[in-house]
Amino acid sequence: MLVQPAMAERMVTDLSRNVIEITSRFSGTELLIFGAIERNIIQREGGHTVVVEGIDYDIIVVVQSERNDMIIRRKELVGPIWVNKDFRMLRDVQGYYAVTTTGPLKKILSKEQWKLLAVGLDQIKIDFGETASGEEEKAYRDGFIRNMKAKKLYSQQIGTISVLDDILFRAILEFPANMPVGNYQVDVHLVRDGEVILSVQSPLEVGKTGLERLIYRFAHEQPAYYGIMAVIVALFAGWLGGFISRKMSG
Repeated sequence: MLVQPAMAERMVTDLSRNVIEITSRFSGTELLIFGAIERNIIQREGGHTVVVEGIDYDIIVVVQSERNDMIIRRKELVGPIWVNKDFRMLRDVQGYYAVTTTGPLKKILSKEQWKLLAVGLDQIKIDFGETASGEEEKAYRDGFIRNMKAKKLYSQQIGTISVLDDILFRAILEFPANMPVGNYQVDVHLVRDGEVILSVQSPLEVGKTGLERLIYRFAHEQPAYYGIMAVIVALFAGWLGGFISRKMSG
């Protein structure tokens, strides 16, 4: 009786950093995601292991921030001026979302796996929180994703993962200066024959440091007091500017 060997893969991944600190001089940064694939055939008879050559794998890397509610506004031209005419509340959407792959998603994933994994800008789930027509919902969705891409907060890069000797791989993702703070999730998926066979998840923390951290925490933990302080500082700055101007002119 001929016993077919069983495939067994292992994947190890890591990040160039697990914490991104945002300071007053922060202008964006890059994150290196790298790893290695170990490919084996385990013979069920004899118990020995043979390394397999020539097997094609694909890699998908997804980086996303925490989900929060956001407001998207639609502008309309009223006379010569563009004004905010309408808005929608988007429920539980990522403030940052990036995908990078070794190839087109629809080619490296089967149709069922693509829908199940729900990866890619086309698969981002957006809850509008209220009933809307299909055409209106599509317009808001397209506008939201277009705006996030323009801010470099949403991206999808095809074929940008470097693979060496079908074993080592690396991907570089860019983070803009306006990236949201919070806990991020980095998922690396190993794909063979259209199916995801392994997934590794790593945490990434993005936070403010120094004075920026204190101000950020105060604004979110005590929003009423922060608003009052902001008004007082603005009034004082206006008074001080006027006082200096009068002294210099007098």
